Amino acid sequence: MSAPTTSRWQRLSWWATLPVSLGVAYGASALTARARAFCDAAWEPSHRLVHVVELVLLAGGAATAALLAAVAARRVTAGASRPVRASAQLASVLAVSVLLAWWYVSARATPGGYPGDSGLCPASNVPPWWPVWLPS
Repeated sequence: MSAPTTSRWQRLSWWATLPVSLGVAYGASALTARARAFCDAAWEPSHRLVHVVELVLLAGGAATAALLAAVAARRVTAGASRPVRASAQLASVLAVSVLLAWWYVSARATPGGYPGDSGLCPASNVPPWWPVWLPS
């Protein structure tokens, strides 16, 4: 029996899984850190260490969830053509990564009620530059 051949698109979809998930996790973490630092809310030295730990946990969780989504997408599209399988895999990885980042940003980016010291933000600690389409 010969091993099944994989197309370039399929190899690309597997190799893109980790960079996509880690990139989205880093973007969510960087946006959260920028919002906290701008409002000076939960950004004392002790909280900076917590933020680094959260980044490591978020990156690990994003990579794990992305790999599970990729495997699930490949299983669901087992009878489809190679380009469809690879596209479904990339779409599922992107969707899971974005949903995880969306949850993280909504839960951790703007700690409402935390006493911000910068004077640049209202009591809700939502910076004026915060995108309207992101939860706060």
